[in-house]
Amino acid sequence: MTVNIVVGMQYGDEGKGKLVDFLAKDTDYVVRFQGGNNAGHTVVVNGEKTILHLIPSGAFHDNICVMGNGVVLDLEELKKEMDMLKEKGVDLSDRFLISENAHLILPADVEDSKADKIGGTGKGIAPAYTNKFAKIGLRARDIINVEEDLHEFDLKARENLVKFKDFLVEHSYLKKSIVNVSKVLNEAIDSGKNVLFEGAQAVGLDIDHGHYPFVTSSNASAGGACTGTGVGPTKIDKVFGVCKAYITRVDRDGESPLTTQLDDKVGKHMQVEGNEYGATTGRPRRCGWFDVVLAKHAIRVSGISGVVMTKLDVLDGLKEVKICTHYELNGSRVDDYPADAIVQRKCKPVYETFKGWENTKGVKAFEELPLEAQNYVRKIEELICVPVIMVTNGSDREECIKLKEF
Repeated sequence: MTVNIVVGMQYGDEGKGKLVDFLAKDTDYVVRFQGGNNAGHTVVVNGEKTILHLIPSGAFHDNICVMGNGVVLDLEELKKEMDMLKEKGVDLSDRFLISENAHLILPADVEDSKADKIGGTGKGIAPAYTNKFAKIGLRARDIINVEEDLHEFDLKARENLVKFKDFLVEHSYLKKSIVNVSKVLNEAIDSGKNVLFEGAQAVGLDIDHGHYPFVTSSNASAGGACTGTGVGPTKIDKVFGVCKAYITRVDRDGESPLTTQLDDKVGKHMQVEGNEYGATTGRPRRCGWFDVVLAKHAIRVSGISGVVMTKLDVLDGLKEVKICTHYELNGSRVDDYPADAIVQRKCKPVYETFKGWENTKGVKAFEELPLEAQNYVRKIEELICVPVIMVTNGSDREECIKLKEF
């Protein structure tokens, strides 16, 4: 039995979907624990790309897909996604569960989010979480309750329920999927089933551990898997972190900190070769060199025990590559990730420079990679003090090199 968590170590878009798909073939339950359809997890099978925004990336295997209580759920987008998968031969109708406590994104939330000033996706995520914590939101359970006597609800929730009653009734087909996910998962774990928790976004965007306010509205670090599903931390075996061989960040106005950002031809190389455009919004991602300070912050915050490094092939053809080992601020060395975005903007990256390499595509074994690429991976492993257990050198599910047992 294994109970593992997958989280992003940077600012999202690291390739978590590929790792989840890789692990899901041996998993009984794959569980999204936070976020909403602001996520964009890409899975490539036999050259065909599928972008999932809500449904766990393990859906292409014969397992049970679960939406935890930490997720905010757009019911219309969920239906579109389920229909899209069905057209691809992936029918989730009998293997899909939704936590009764998952909060709903209402049409009004989507409209409200369009006024977001700090780079949100306009999907209604922040307003839905706002309603959740203001205790006036609607939950998946209300799809079941919608026909019941409305006097059971407090005034604000009752107003919402009446206002959106037809909307909830429209999605009553989901009733059979709405369950006590905490009970289901704990019983599954106790009976020896394999469970994989999939996070959206990344530690650098975590509402508590990222650069507020340039963050998402949920806990994208590993702790969110416990609060977002009702499974206690003593039942977790391992946490796997996913990072790119470089770094990217996307937001609407480019105002959030990205210390190693490259605004030159190397940054453009990363953007073009890595197809660095948002899977959800299509917005171009800013690119930069690998940031050890952020990586070590993510490892500490999430208790990461093994790292998967993606997109090594994007750096192919560069004459030299760099790693940001630490920052410098007012002449002093900085090794800890600043909590304050204002401080972060003042930090300057300090680099180690390495010789580049030509080609990693198609390579099946780590020892067969160009020596310079091997040295690059090993150096990062040394700096972050956590083993790199796999690298990927292409977008397809088969384009990966396993270094250690998971």
